[in-house]
Amino acid sequence: MDTMSELWSFSISVGVVIVALSATLAPMYILIRQREKNLRLPIDREQLLRLPGYGLQEELRDKQFAILGYLVFGLYIVLSPFAFVSIQTHIKAGNFPYLLCITAISGLLFVAFKTVRNFNQLTKLRLGHAAELATAAELMLLQAQGYQIFHDIQADKFNIDHLAIGPNGVFAIETKGRHKRTEDSKESHKMAFKDGKLVFPSWTESDPIDQAVRQAKWATQWLSKASGVNITAVPVLVFPGWYINLQSRPPFPILNHKQLATTLPRSGNTQLSQEQINAICYQVAQRSVQGPPPK
Repeated sequence: MDTMSELWSFSISVGVVIVALSATLAPMYILIRQREKNLRLPIDREQLLRLPGYGLQEELRDKQFAILGYLVFGLYIVLSPFAFVSIQTHIKAGNFPYLLCITAISGLLFVAFKTVRNFNQLTKLRLGHAAELATAAELMLLQAQGYQIFHDIQADKFNIDHLAIGPNGVFAIETKGRHKRTEDSKESHKMAFKDGKLVFPSWTESDPIDQAVRQAKWATQWLSKASGVNITAVPVLVFPGWYINLQSRPPFPILNHKQLATTLPRSGNTQLSQEQINAICYQVAQRSVQGPPPK
């Protein structure tokens, strides 16, 4: 009987410790497998033109995850033996702390919920980051044609992903990352613009079009006032990695990232002198460094 009791208490103790460990690792493993099975990035990050510090950024990210992983693993190594002994002691004494277990289970459920939520957000951020890198890399090619390129311009409670300023005007560029779903057909790399909507293989949307127009309007008002140059910023919408099929005439350029360097020089709505370009770039550079002015 004592042997059975020892075996029972040992099994319960080990089970509790394993469940506690799995509460954080299991959701992450399941989510990663589901993402790899159902979604893929529209572009290959390794095939992009390299931006300054790209290699260091990747290495820094890997080291940060490694340090975090070792810290969590170290915490489990230290706490697991004490948890195991404590649980066995309570079982042998016949006063198992049920209230404490309920509290611990509630905490584990909260951790699992936050893990799932943050992983979903991380997936979206990873996609957005890859898309903006793809656009920024292609915009580098415009610099050889006399364009000034700025990234992540902080506006009024939002940001403009990229501003391209050249002899033929100012372009407010909004980059949108969209996953390709493995369940879609072989045409999953194609999207269409039709009747004012963006038509993807599995869904349709129009909000990015309205967003690009609003951001260009804001850039127009801000730069015209700040620089003293009367401009009308042109909205540009970029979907890296997607083949764009224009079935209707778009109100402004809607492009694959590879089309930027050839399309923008043929677009625009004005002619700017070098002095005007300098005045506009000065205002953008000031905001990039200092951020939005205090209200």
